[in-house]
Amino acid sequence: MIAEQDIKSNERTPLKDWLRFIIIFAIILVAAEFLLLSNSKIHNELAYLLDEKSSLLVFNAIAVALSNALFTLFILIALFAVIEWRHLKFNSFRERYADGLIYSSIALSFSILIQAGEYYAFEALGVKPLISTDQLGPFLIALPLIYLFILGLMEYWVHRALHHYEILWRFHSIHHQIEHLNAARSYSHIGETFLYLLLITTPLILLVDLPQNHIALVTTFYIISNYYMHSDSKSLSFPAPLRYIFADNIYHHYHHSTDIQHFGKNYASFLSIFDRLFGTQYMPKEEKFPVTGIDDYRPIESITDYISRPFKSEINK
Repeated sequence: MIAEQDIKSNERTPLKDWLRFIIIFAIILVAAEFLLLSNSKIHNELAYLLDEKSSLLVFNAIAVALSNALFTLFILIALFAVIEWRHLKFNSFRERYADGLIYSSIALSFSILIQAGEYYAFEALGVKPLISTDQLGPFLIALPLIYLFILGLMEYWVHRALHHYEILWRFHSIHHQIEHLNAARSYSHIGETFLYLLLITTPLILLVDLPQNHIALVTTFYIISNYYMHSDSKSLSFPAPLRYIFADNIYHHYHHSTDIQHFGKNYASFLSIFDRLFGTQYMPKEEKFPVTGIDDYRPIESITDYISRPFKSEINK
């Protein structure tokens, strides 16, 4: 009798799902607010310590990139990895996370350097965005949501292009060959990182002059959502009805599935409505993670292999 009660108490219920969802994403909102406050403090300190504008621009770019990276790593480690790792009773950390942390750090560092240099170059050259926030009036309140919607739409079509064109797939296949996906073990090739910066981040920076701390926040949200969607803990999944609007980790795992019926499905990064709009949605029928990877694809074996694989004549050898 006691054993049956224990089993029932551990079962997921709609109420528990919603409570867990509210708690986890409340933590993310608090952390996001901390990012904005920290970023503002860094800027104020730099403005006080530095007199030359050119020097301030350099440190400004670095500060944005640094706060972005720290926030990302905080969420990745404190929220995702620990929650995932607990069901292994905190064993086998190296086997589960080592390669993911190494390759993800390479890609993230590359992204930070390029993004910081881009911010600095645009400010130093006096490049102005197409739209000024002063022109938006009352629409300024809705700007972050509009920005996220446009970001999601652009990411959706870039993601489809990565699958459609062979030259782009050579880079993206590094990401899809991963078996046993988790939040840290979800790395992409640095060439793909550059492509996203070129085709998504740069046009959005040139579109509207969001303050840099808000750009950092939106970009960080995008990075975190990608780590989150590859996590393999059911305790992090959304209540099922939310998947009709937002993509969670179970939803996205079907994009990586080895089952042919799931090929070409669930491209959206955080707004699943784009899959529904463009006919690429597969709604999970079960609360489970499918087998992931690419059949007959040799896994990445080293840093050299990780960097050079897309340039080899046969990417699966």
